[in-house]
Amino acid sequence: MTLSLLLMLGATESYFGYVQSVERIEFAQELQAHAAAREVAVFMESIHAGLRGVTKLPWTRPDFDVRERRQEFHRLMQGIPAVISLQAVDRWGRERLMISREAVDRVDTLIKVPEANLATEARVGEMRTGRTFFRDGALPMVRIGAADDQGGVVATVDLRLLGDIVSNLRLRDGALSYVLDGSGMLIAHPRSTHVLAQRDLSRSAVFSSARQAAASSTMLLLGVAAQDMSGEPVIATAVRIPGTDWMVVMEQARRLALRQAWATLTRTLALMALGGLAAVLIGVAFARRMAAPIVQLRNATSRIAAGDLATTLTVQRQDEIKDLANDFNRMVFQLRELYASLEAKVTERTAELSDARDILAARAEELSQLKDEAERANAAKTRFLAAASHDLRQPMHSISLLLGVLQSRLDSLEHVALADKIQSSVATMESLFSNLLDISKLDAGAMQAHVEDVNLGWLLHRLEQTWAPQATDKGLKLRVRTCNVVVKGDAALLERIIGNLLSNAIRYTRRGGVLVGCRRRAAAVELQVWDTGPGIAPRYRDAIFEEFFRIDAPGMGQEKGLGLGLSIVQRCAHLLGYGLSVDSRVDHGTVFRLTLPLSAATASLPRIPPRLSASQRALEGRFVVVVDDEDLNAQALVDALQACRCHVVAAESCDAMLAQLQQHLRVPDVIVTDYQLGGGRDGFEVISRLRQHYDDDIPALMVTANTDASLQGRAAEHGTRLLHKPIGLQRLLEAMEASLRPAGTS
Repeated sequence: MTLSLLLMLGATESYFGYVQSVERIEFAQELQAHAAAREVAVFMESIHAGLRGVTKLPWTRPDFDVRERRQEFHRLMQGIPAVISLQAVDRWGRERLMISREAVDRVDTLIKVPEANLATEARVGEMRTGRTFFRDGALPMVRIGAADDQGGVVATVDLRLLGDIVSNLRLRDGALSYVLDGSGMLIAHPRSTHVLAQRDLSRSAVFSSARQAAASSTMLLLGVAAQDMSGEPVIATAVRIPGTDWMVVMEQARRLALRQAWATLTRTLALMALGGLAAVLIGVAFARRMAAPIVQLRNATSRIAAGDLATTLTVQRQDEIKDLANDFNRMVFQLRELYASLEAKVTERTAELSDARDILAARAEELSQLKDEAERANAAKTRFLAAASHDLRQPMHSISLLLGVLQSRLDSLEHVALADKIQSSVATMESLFSNLLDISKLDAGAMQAHVEDVNLGWLLHRLEQTWAPQATDKGLKLRVRTCNVVVKGDAALLERIIGNLLSNAIRYTRRGGVLVGCRRRAAAVELQVWDTGPGIAPRYRDAIFEEFFRIDAPGMGQEKGLGLGLSIVQRCAHLLGYGLSVDSRVDHGTVFRLTLPLSAATASLPRIPPRLSASQRALEGRFVVVVDDEDLNAQALVDALQACRCHVVAAESCDAMLAQLQQHLRVPDVIVTDYQLGGGRDGFEVISRLRQHYDDDIPALMVTANTDASLQGRAAEHGTRLLHKPIGLQRLLEAMEASLRPAGTS
């Protein structure tokens, strides 16, 4: 512990000593760099002052001619030795006068002056500095321009005097300073040979890091580790020279700058070594006194951990170790007693747990048997409903078609009213039967969703036509506010969901009405079904979605239904991935909300289809082919189509139909066929052979009681509309009329 403390203190002292040394170096370099930058700035400002004085003279006056300007230029060059030439330019940058230390004076040569824009593009009184360059390939130069009334003056400045400025700075511990221009070229250095060699330092770490500093900051770098031009590690600080894009860099060899810090670190390490040696010696002496009883105590605890609770300690000394041994012996005695009582309790609890385990195993076996029985019963129910589906739908389909024909032939009002009551009962029977089959298919996983783009406005309009008469019969008002959007979903399942919600709302509403509306929700639309019914108590909010659950309704008898509507809604919504929620207030009404994802389709939306009466008129004179091996179904459909003034040919098989069609020269307008035909044949074969016979893509409808989910895909491959029995006459006529429309119309 003592040695660790000494090491930690020594390391801390060394670290803070190093940090303080670096801070002192940075502070000294910052002062020196700013001093150098001020010296260079004073040098440049003296040149600027001379040029301002020359440009302020009234050269446009008649008494100021070339001779006076030449005298002023000579006077300026005598006062500022760094200026080696002065050129007066007009507004177009042409030379009007040139005075040089090395060449003969020139007057009105009108030659283009290099970087004349420094003067011609500047404002009066403004100084502009050009890019540095090396004359004769060795001498660093720069041009400075100033504007006057006639154009301006361009001065060529020898920058070798900057080397004298940085050389005369009083620096310490091997530090030196140099000047870089905006492109990273070395233009001033205490060693003039470096400047004459035209050193490009644009890729150096100092210049690259300084260029990344903010343009508004004069301090570019402070105490950065880098390398000088000979590759020796240095600590560098860079400062911007005011009024230019040049910078002064202050460098100091790292070994010299940190000399004091290394000396402090060496002393600290020596002290740490002495302290560590002393700590080791003291630790050895203390261990010799304490080690023996501690080792004895450790061996005793190891034996106890191995299960030997008879172990005791004997220590021949009178100090804290003796007290520790006595406490240890008392602890061992208590452990022996606790161990004995614990064994007795464990034995007792083990016997109790064994009895409880046997009871739980028996109950688990009983529950497993009950679960298997329930699953077998549910599977048997599903198999029964699936097997009975086809046979039960056939007579329902025939009754529906024949009743439609009967209604069209009745003249007596009394008989018509009786037929309407029969139609209502048949519709109720169809609804109850369809609900039972749908629940069966949903539970068995036989119903698959065919997701596509669905015109929600068209679907709501169709539902309004279907349910508005029922609402009117109860004295209710059904309002549907359609929304012109396309959603993703299965049109048939979505129609079933909304239809069940409307049926439920109309059934439970005594007065007022039902409202259907939509609200946009980002990338979805929320469909809402409102009613003014009795509401749903909070305790029933979850139970209403269970099978065969019903709340007392105002209707009687068949109007109450089986309590399957909302169960089908919830299962279909889950199958399509829709969100479903309900809010209600007792005696005020209920709202069901269904969240539907919007489609990305941008095609124009289809128009609302015409009413069913127009469908019946559109079939007049059409040539319809009916193939069905059930004589009763076939005859019922023939009677229904003939009532619509259609020309109908019916047969029980494809071969029989082809034989009959030999007597007809006209190509059929539409094919209506059952799926399951005798002899292992099906309706798809009928459609394919008839189209091949006429070499024409004849519209086709397939009416079947088979609920196999794969039929939808086969129907799509054959371009055929698939309808499930039982189906009413009006729905069948509407489907036939829709199949006869030209492609692209609605």
